[in-house]
Amino acid sequence: MTTLTVRGLWLAIAALTAVLVGATAGLLAWAGGLNPPTAVLTGGGGFGGALLLILTAVRFTAGEPQ
Repeated sequence: MTTLTVRGLWLAIAALTAVLVGATAGLLAWAGGLNPPTAVLTGGGGFGGALLLILTAVRFTAGEPQ
């Protein structure tokens, strides 16, 4: 596998995991009593935060220079 293929796979895994985190955060916010627009914003924040954390962890564990 080329490096580009491996990076693409890691990006796909990270994005799918972040979607699950964002959807769960949004559903929990809505179930907790927030109105739907606020729950969607909560889910979006969860998605963005999870994606940044996962991609940072992948970069750290890959040992790439900064």
